[in-house]
Formats: sequence, C-alpha cells, structure tokens
Amino acid sequence: MSKRNKQNGKENESTTNGTSEIKTKQRCIGQSSGNNILEGLLQWDEEYTSKCAVFADKNSTFRPVMKLLEISCHGIPWLLATIVLILSVHQAHHIELLVNLFYGLIIDLIAISISKMAFKRSRPVHNEMDMFVTVSIDNYSFPSGHASRAGMLACFFALRALDSPTWIVFTLLWSFIVTFSRVMLGRHHLVDVICGYLLGIGEYLVLSYLWISRETSLSWLELYFSHFHL
Repeated sequence: MSKRNKQNGKENESTTNGTSEIKTKQRCIGQSSGNNILEGLLQWDEEYTSKCAVFADKNSTFRPVMKLLEISCHGIPWLLATIVLILSVHQAHHIELLVNLFYGLIIDLIAISISKMAFKRSRPVHNEMDMFVTVSIDNYSFPSGHASRAGMLACFFALRALDSPTWIVFTLLWSFIVTFSRVMLGRHHLVDVICGYLLGIGEYLVLSYLWISRETSLSWLELYFSHFHL
C-alpha cells in the first residue's frame, strides 16, 4: 500500500508540474503575441507618420500655415481669451457657456499632463522643437494636446454653442485640420493624434456630466466682482 501511495503521489506531482508548465508556456505565448501586435502597431505608426510629415522641414513652403494652425488651438491663447470674455460679457447664457468652456480647457490640460507623464513617448525624430510656448511635458508626444483640445472644442461648440449648420461644419473641419496638421508638421505620430482626438471627446462627455449651471456661474462671477471692487 505504501509503495502504491508513493507511486500515485509521484504521478500526481508529475501531472501538477506538467499542467503548471503548460500554463506558463501559454502565458508566455500570450505575452509574446501581445508584444508582437504592439510592436507591429508602433512600426506601422512610425512608417506612416514619416510619410505624412510633409511639412516637418523648416524650409517647407506651407510650414508657416501649419504653425498658424498650431497657435489657433494652443491652450494659453484659449484660456486667456476665455477669461477676458468671461469678465466682459453680460448675458447670462454667454457667461454659462464661457465658464464651462474655461473648465473644459482645464480638464483638457489636466488629462493631457497626466497622460504624457504616464506614457512619456518621445516625439517623432523629424520634429523641430520650435513650438509656440512650451513646458517640460511638451517634450512628450502621446497623446496630442492639440488634438484633444480640438476634439473637445469641436464637441463643445457643435453641441452647446452654435446654431448655424455652416459654423458647425466650419468648426468640425477646423478641428480635423488642426489634428492632422500635427502629423504633417512633424510634431506627433498618427496614433498620438487619433487617441488625442478621442480623449478630447471623452473630456467633453466629462464636462457635460459636470456641467456648471447658469445660476452657479453667475453666483461665482458676482462673488469675484464683489471682492474685486473691494
């Protein structure tokens, strides 16, 4: 009996070890397959980014136009212009929109800062670091802050601020052109701008969920002016 028990114990141990080895091999194969997919995606991204970066050269004829598009969606001009308008307009509806626009821009800055510090992807090798007003996180490429801002602003104006179909189409076209111009200018990879634009749509959804009411917006502004006059 004791010999038979020992034999059965050895067989069970062997079966357990065999099963463990199979599971380990399966995990390794799964990880290897996942790494291969990621490497293939990054390789595709690098290849087609390089092909699309037609205005990366400083001597390119249309590079100044691309840089104007860059400034048109830069965070600092948008923040400053929004603050000035908040303090200048008088209609309650406009104040509500501008206060929420300001918070949408802040949400975008926070989301982009966290994402870039998390991924720390380098910019394309052909990028020229001659960007308009940069900070340390602008050394990183993923995701594109301009693309996320363009996506958020397009949703904001198309769904909240504009009534004219013409202006809505113009705003959407502007956001798409700004987004793709980041690749053409050599600032970003294709995946950076695609994910950035999708992130911007997500930011708008968060802003809609946290939308600040007209009454709250007006009360905040009244509070500011009461302290300002003191």
